[in-house]
Amino acid sequence: MSNSIQCPACKFEIDGDSLYCDQCGSQILVCSVCGRPGKGKRCMFDGKELVIPTGSNQPSATVHITQPAAAAPAPAAAPAPKPAASAPAAAASGKLRLTAKNGGAVVDAADGDVLGRTKGNFAGVLGKFSHISGSHCKVLIVNGAWSIMDLGSTNGTFYNGAKLNANAAVPVSNNGVVKLADVEFTVSFEQAEEGTSRI
Repeated sequence: MSNSIQCPACKFEIDGDSLYCDQCGSQILVCSVCGRPGKGKRCMFDGKELVIPTGSNQPSATVHITQPAAAAPAPAAAPAPKPAASAPAAAASGKLRLTAKNGGAVVDAADGDVLGRTKGNFAGVLGKFSHISGSHCKVLIVNGAWSIMDLGSTNGTFYNGAKLNANAAVPVSNNGVVKLADVEFTVSFEQAEEGTSRI
């Protein structure tokens, strides 16, 4: 894990590999020479240009600018009542499947599983996504419905375009879109199977 840094805009302590401050939303830029974070176009210490941190732009936002897909299931409030009716049958005997829209990962999560870059059963699957936090979110069954709960992640957890509050479980429905930082996943309910692939 990287060390923490101070957001130049709001002075809040955030993960050192963050591209945006999870408190004020400011983009984090660093000096091209000394590597210190700063505001504006030039470093206040040596006057060199401020740039996006190197090494953080592998799976960058350009890969996932396909956000029109989030507009299709746009009713962020409307899907919430539906999962309770359609999810319980799948929740009782199956798993919540999250399939990355770019085809790069499939996660078959059980009730209580933590999803993160370094923590939980899926670190091997999610470790390649540098913007996902170490412990990003949790999958749970609440009142018989599959739900997602953000665990205070740096770059946020989103459901159908709406950012989730930390530690508040939100029901999800079949074909909904869960976004961990900049990685979009489609939700489906799967029966537990032997040899389910976790790419």
